Amino acid sequence: MATYLLRRLLIAIPSLLGISLILFTVLALAPGDPFSEMATNPNVPPEVREALRASFGLNDPIMVRYLRWLAAMAQGDWGFSFASRIDVDTLIMQRVPTTLFVVGTSQILALCIALPVGIYAATRPYSVFDQIANTLAFVGFSLPTFFTGLLLILLFSIKLDWFPFV
Repeated sequence: MATYLLRRLLIAIPSLLGISLILFTVLALAPGDPFSEMATNPNVPPEVREALRASFGLNDPIMVRYLRWLAAMAQGDWGFSFASRIDVDTLIMQRVPTTLFVVGTSQILALCIALPVGIYAATRPYSVFDQIANTLAFVGFSLPTFFTGLLLILLFSIKLDWFPFV
């Protein structure tokens, strides 16, 4: 078992590196950069924008920037958020308690619904209730989460007005 686990972890390393390289490259090739919004500000001369790009290494080749980013990630340096003006790790840690509360609440709610429905459906195989439960479970697993999330927002926030729509 330990050998299997070690082998799977060793397979995960190149997979994560490949995924991070692809995502970094796609984002680096996308138009714009953190300083592109300064182009609309007439008070910021183009020389200042170019100096900022050079100081942050945005003029370097993509591979050099990726290796620099990878080294920073390995050291736990997640960078600085230009939008919020604070470190990214601080920004994430501010939102962890709320995220854990929402995830925990949704897991408890899902268990409170799924266990009784599953037990009742299992004790009455091939019944109408079993068929409906299986169909709803199949549909629930088939739909992407962004779609079901939008449907739930539409239902509970807009139609029923139970939650605020942000």
